[in-house]
Amino acid sequence: MGIALTCLSSWGRAMREIKAPGDLRINIRDEMWKQMRLGLEAVKSLDADMRFSRRDGEIQFVVGHKPGDMLTVGESTSAATAIAKELLNLADLKILHGQDPSVARELAELLELGPIAEHLMADWATQRKGRALWCVGKQIYKVQTVLHPAAAAFTYTNQAIDGAR
Repeated sequence: MGIALTCLSSWGRAMREIKAPGDLRINIRDEMWKQMRLGLEAVKSLDADMRFSRRDGEIQFVVGHKPGDMLTVGESTSAATAIAKELLNLADLKILHGQDPSVARELAELLELGPIAEHLMADWATQRKGRALWCVGKQIYKVQTVLHPAAAAFTYTNQAIDGAR
């Protein structure tokens, strides 16, 4: 999967190069930890895509599931880990959903958010789907997203699990 994600990154980069002026591109990168574990060059490629997208007016969504995604791409003192940790700070917007208290603590430390944000991630955001702490620059907001019923039906992906019960 890491290799497939790297190929997708290359394709996205090519599309950026040939896009018409004013075109808006949105790239969603899930499971990025699998790509970054391919080594230093894969981490550098993701870092470059994040930086160049700002210049080109692209929106990049990089989905991480826990801070360890960034911290386990290499040895703790490796260049890959240093670059991956810095990716957290590159993001203009961070959406932090409900987390286990230990993960919330780790995120709060890594992002220098403080105890209130840590508590919100570990408590308030876990109480209902759609709740998250949105970090926009240095500002922090409690956000409850609500899906329209049509969107909820379209995005509900647990049918196979429910059907197996």
